[in-house]
Amino acid sequence: MRITELALALNSQVEGLTEDFEIQGISTLEAARPGEVSFLVNPKYLKAAAETQASAVIVPENVKLEGKAYIPLRFPWLGVRYLLLHFHPERAEVYYEGVHPSAIVSPEATLGHGVTIGPLAVIGPRVKVGDHTVIGPGCVIGPDVTIGENCYLHPNVVVEHGTQIGNRVIIQSGAVLGGDGFKFEFIQGRWVKIPQVGRVIIEDDVEIGANTTIDRASFVETRIGAGTKIDNLVQIAHNVRIGSNCVIVAQVGIAGSSSVGDGSILAAQAGIADNLILGKGVVVMARSGVKDHLPDGAKVLGAPARPFREAARIMAVEGKLPNLAEEVAELRKRIAELEAKLSAQ
Repeated sequence: MRITELALALNSQVEGLTEDFEIQGISTLEAARPGEVSFLVNPKYLKAAAETQASAVIVPENVKLEGKAYIPLRFPWLGVRYLLLHFHPERAEVYYEGVHPSAIVSPEATLGHGVTIGPLAVIGPRVKVGDHTVIGPGCVIGPDVTIGENCYLHPNVVVEHGTQIGNRVIIQSGAVLGGDGFKFEFIQGRWVKIPQVGRVIIEDDVEIGANTTIDRASFVETRIGAGTKIDNLVQIAHNVRIGSNCVIVAQVGIAGSSSVGDGSILAAQAGIADNLILGKGVVVMARSGVKDHLPDGAKVLGAPARPFREAARIMAVEGKLPNLAEEVAELRKRIAELEAKLSAQ
């Protein structure tokens, strides 16, 4: 692919080009070599973009580079994605076709056209798998699971009975969908397990990170909305409902029966207590602990979580507390001395 062909494919044009060239690859501003294309998505790296060895740079549409060929785009990441898929198609390749001989597939299962089942995978009874879906090595798909079209389950994913997965869903290695919810009652001196008989529903275009766990509901459903992206090592408990196009970052924990509105962002290690309602467009900053309902558009920080500006002010003062404590102690001492002098007069 030549640089002018790339610009045409992206509905843009090459600015500052002195000579058309064949693109050799894509890399970062620091690592790119002549013949490669790099990208600038944050203007604070403008100096690095001017100094890069890349032969051309993908930039935001309001950025201009002097002495360098560049392609302005409204959404630079779409240009990066286009090149990555062009130069690294192996990311989407499957190294076997059809059902591997070592896989165990129930005769009651229904497989769509072009489905791939990897080595040592297990497909249970009454499972339905949509067209062109890939189920990687070592995956275990329980009874009555439905998986849509063009999904990709990486190695060693576990999908428990009754789970429903939409179309174009990506599940990274080690994830477990539909495990029992954590429900026990302390009765007569011991913890008694309460059966969890609901299911998990994953809507279209969801991505689930490695070693993430999404528990089945107690009675009805745990649901992940369309387009939501979930990072690695996330715990989503029974009966939780996540809206569409949310982002949930690594090590977030969401306790049972809470809901998160559309377009919300839960940053790393945030914790959400049980039975809470978080509105649409909520932002929970990293390592925050939410114990109360949040309205639409709320942005919170801290443990317990507070409105962002309030929490930021508190954090700004926290580092000064030891000195402030010493000053207060000194002031109290002086006041006591003054009071003693006044009472002696």
